[in-house]
Formats: sequence, structure tokens, C-alpha cells
Amino acid sequence: MKNKFLIKLIVPVLNQEFEIFIPANERICKIRELLVKSVADLSDTDFDTSKTYSLIDPELGTIYDSRVVVRDTNIVNLKRVIMY
Repeated sequence: MKNKFLIKLIVPVLNQEFEIFIPANERICKIRELLVKSVADLSDTDFDTSKTYSLIDPELGTIYDSRVVVRDTNIVNLKRVIMY
């Protein structure tokens, strides 16, 4: 499935991890919005959706550039991504 990636999203504020499919052809800024909504729906806690979160590569410690399309990053299936 080249048009979607299954990522492991780590959300330290909730101390939870989620497995979520993301589209490969969207910009990181759009993915970030979708992930915030998904986490709010999937978590049992009061997740602050008004806050601006960053998506971080835990291996490199870098923040994904909001303007870049997912397929142009190092995100692949089962990639761990931190939302902080």
C-alpha cells in the first residue's frame, strides 16, 4: 500500500501510543491536524486539540517540516513518530 503508511504515534502528554494510517500524499501540516483529531477521538482523556503540536522523528530528534509531503520524508510503515 504505497498511498498510506501505518505509523506508531507516541503521545507523551497522554503516555499512550497509537497505530494510525496516514496518507502519503499529504503535507505534514495536514497530517498533524488529522492526527490531533484522531488522538482526541481515540483517547479516553481530555486531549487539548487547540494546542499546536509538532511531529518529531525520535531517531534523529528532528521536527518534521510542516510544508513537506509525507512521501518525501523518512516516514515508512511502522515508523515511530512523536507528537509533542
